[in-house]
Amino acid sequence: MRAKAPLVIALVGLTVAAVAVAPALAGVPAWVLYTHPDKLMSARFPDRPTETEQEAPSAIGPIHFKLAMFADSSRTYLATAIIYPIKGKFSVKGALDGARDQALANIKGKATSEKPIKLDGYEGREVAFEAQAGEQHIRGALRIFASAKPPSAFIATAMRVNDAPDPDAQKFLDSIHLGKKTELKR
Repeated sequence: MRAKAPLVIALVGLTVAAVAVAPALAGVPAWVLYTHPDKLMSARFPDRPTETEQEAPSAIGPIHFKLAMFADSSRTYLATAIIYPIKGKFSVKGALDGARDQALANIKGKATSEKPIKLDGYEGREVAFEAQAGEQHIRGALRIFASAKPPSAFIATAMRVNDAPDPDAQKFLDSIHLGKKTELKR
């Protein structure tokens, strides 16, 4: 029991210190780690995201996937990973084109710029886009990655409904990790 006393005192000290510091950090939102249920990707959201089952059309038929989403009055962040149920040849370029086209079609948007990117060993693209939803003008960034083994796509989107820059969008997009680099909940 005597050997445990310093550990208990240290833990009590850390707890008191954390409580004393908490008011100073109260204005700083804690970002929440989201890990895809199949551990295919991870992302950090400004608050706990909502996860839903989704279905989207594709050239090989309907695709089922889980979508994580955070939304507030001026912005939305989305992240998903999709394993395609195909056995034959898989085109990474075709998957990137298809994911981009479908994402833009879903919001009736248009790409304003596009550039190739890589993340965690995956080929991808970053697409800036705009869309009109009623009176609201939507601006955002879409990051899409794909892999032939297994045939898969990874999509993360940050969009806002006002002209003000979203200082958290880059933080969200930069928090994405894929495959073996996926962050796991502890």
